[in-house]
Amino acid sequence: MALCLGLMALASLSASASENNGQWLFVQTAADFTSEGNTVTIPYEREIFAFTDRPNRRHAYLNATELDALWHTGENNFGESPPNAVLTWLENGEIREAEIILKAVRIDDQGRAITYQFQFEAGHEVPAEAEQVSLFIDGCAPFVLDKTCWDAYS
Repeated sequence: MALCLGLMALASLSASASENNGQWLFVQTAADFTSEGNTVTIPYEREIFAFTDRPNRRHAYLNATELDALWHTGENNFGESPPNAVLTWLENGEIREAEIILKAVRIDDQGRAITYQFQFEAGHEVPAEAEQVSLFIDGCAPFVLDKTCWDAYS
């Protein structure tokens, strides 16, 4: 009986812990972007949308400073383990995409733009400028977000 109760308690703790262990994914959208060499600059027109996958299904919004902090704060941050990303844009009426790794981030133009240093992996060549851009950034563990002022979203 004690063993059964112990296993039930352990299962309960494990389930509770797994509820908090989702990966956060991020999306930044804008009307356009510019690119030069291995950098792409996206205007900061609205907050960056963040969400977790099933079964957690949480969401939040980041400002540019909070996104930047993901590269510098906590263990296994994006600076130590750069995230994969997909950059999409509209070109001649067709959607184009490039798979990239985001090596670094910098807030520019008094917080009105975010410049990403990237490594090209696959897909279409990133043009010097394009319209209707979306940047989909791969996951980040919740403990990193908690250390960047996200306690309110936990």
